[in-house]
Formats: sequence, structure tokens, C-alpha cells
Amino acid sequence: MSLNLSLVPIRILVTGTRGKSSLVRLLHAGLCASGLRSYARITGVLPRELSPSGSRTIHRSAPAHVREMLWWLAQLPEDADALVMENSAVAPDLQAAAGAWLRPTLLVWTTLRPDHEEAWGAGYEGAARALLSGVPRGVPVVGGPEIGRPELRELLAGLGCPLHVQPPLPVGRSYREENLALALRALELSGLPSERLEAARPAMEGLRPDIADFRVEGDGDDLLAVAFSANDVKSTKRLFEETGWSPEETTLLYHHRSDRAARLRAFLPWLDSIAWRDKVFTRTNAQLPFRGLMPGRLNRLPWNDGLRDAFSFRAWRPGRGRVFACGNVAGWPLEYLSEGASGLNGEGYGCLL
Repeated sequence: MSLNLSLVPIRILVTGTRGKSSLVRLLHAGLCASGLRSYARITGVLPRELSPSGSRTIHRSAPAHVREMLWWLAQLPEDADALVMENSAVAPDLQAAAGAWLRPTLLVWTTLRPDHEEAWGAGYEGAARALLSGVPRGVPVVGGPEIGRPELRELLAGLGCPLHVQPPLPVGRSYREENLALALRALELSGLPSERLEAARPAMEGLRPDIADFRVEGDGDDLLAVAFSANDVKSTKRLFEETGWSPEETTLLYHHRSDRAARLRAFLPWLDSIAWRDKVFTRTNAQLPFRGLMPGRLNRLPWNDGLRDAFSFRAWRPGRGRVFACGNVAGWPLEYLSEGASGLNGEGYGCLL
């Protein structure tokens, strides 16, 4: 590794079940705007490297690998003032790798929700157990209200990790506002003085939405709510509430991945409890088996296997009215969203000093 990490005063590791990429982008934008040479890495929908010069998409020639984090650290320049890295590990036994490699000065824990149940186990307990294994001893932790659970406080105290819990914002505030508040608190805990925080805030507030960030697009009565950024029921339900739409006037579209059976199983009770105008289910590959799900129940779902790419979705959408699209972004949703992300490589996604 060419860069001596001990010479980089700010090294932030971002973990959690939702919002990691958003926090990395916000932190990087704020650090750059405050006059620091920040380098960051995103693992989310599109893996990217962020630098003072802008953003570069990582094009993989093989499946994602946890050692990508180490490779990224090894090629960083020596002029870095700050590093922000998203923990890309999923397997519980690999969670600790990111902390061992980055040796963070601060860990940002975005959210705690049930996710990756195939690997982590069921419920909040499974997610907490897995993510906690990636927290280095003695490193300060800052997180949202969900990180303030008594049992988690006790476990972090046992690791010698000072915990800073960001209080909840008033009812009605968006996820973006919550992420901004958490990112600003992280910069404050990283030692940025007030004048640098004042310079950071406008850049963070003005950061353009990322490719899969929640938004409503369309014209007239044909509106599409893009909610693929939420990977758990609680977050998705809240995003639907943010639209202000009536379920009776909304078509629910859920996209399924064959390796995310537990996610679909968790979503079905909520999806079934609401009287949607219509429900449509799509999938990445209709030929793949459904692991961990009852075949009879799944076969009765209203699958539309004709929606298999961006072209077929664009042809299907006109005249559908309000469509709330959620579930998994991998597959045709990412293809569709990528078509509208022509400015992703550089424009608005990094910073120029």
C-alpha cells in the first residue's frame, strides 16, 4: 500500500443496511467543499470512486469481491486529507475486513433494518449481529436513532466504542434530510471547525440525487415513483407515504431477484395488506428457481415476464397512471435508470478544487 493511512487525519467507514452510498456521497461532497482533498468509494447500485476531480464508475470484469476495498486503498495518492469508504462486505465473517484495512477514525452506521437474511439471519437481531462484527474496537460510532437500541448500546460499550446517536428529525422530514443531518454530525465529530462545516453544508444540500435515489418522475397522470433505493419494508412503506398517493390509485410494481428470496418473503405481507389499484411482479430470470419460498404462493403472484428490459418497461408504462416501483434494482430497473444518468461520470458527482 503506497499511502500511509496514519498520515490521513480523517478516515470514515460507512456501514448499515440502508443509505450507505448516500452518506458516502454527502460526506465526500462536504469534505471537498471544506477544502480537503477527499477520496471516497461507493459500492451501491453502480460502484464508483470519488476524488477531488470527480467520479469514475468501476467496470468489473468479474463478480464483486470484498478485496476491492483493499485494491482501492492501495492505489490512493499520498495527498489525501480524508478517506470515506463504504463497507461492501455482506458475509458476516468478512465484515471486519474493511475496518482492518481502513483503520477508521470514525464509523458511520446509517440504519439497522432486517436485510440479507439468507446470510445474516432473521430480523433486527441478525442484522445487528452481522454489522456489529464489522465495528473495530475503540472506534467512535455515530448513527441514526435506530442505532440507539439499548442492546446495541451495551454491545458497543463492550467494544470500547463511544456512541453518538443522531436524534430523530420531526415527523414529515425526508430520508435525504435525515442523511444530511447524520453526515454533518459525522463531519463535526471528525474535527471540522465551524467555518469548514458552514462551507460544507451548501455543497451537501445541493448534491444531485444519485442514480437510484428516491424520486417521482413523469408528466400529467403518468407518474413513476422510483423506490428501489429502499431494501426493507419499513423504508419502502415510508417512501410510499412520502408520495401522498392513494393505494387505490396506484399500481404497485415489485422487481424480484432470485437470490433475494427472504426480501420478497418479508415484503409480501405488506404488499398483500394494501388495496392497490393493480399489482405487477417482475423478475431478473423467470427460469431460475425460487430458493426459500413456497412455489405455490409464488406461482399465484401476478408475474409479468414481458417486462425484462428498459425497452419493454418504457413500452408498458404509458397510460398506467401512478406506478410505485420498489424491490430490487438489479436487472431491468438499473438498465432503465442508467439511461437517464448520462451525467453520472463526473458532472455533479465529485468536486473540483
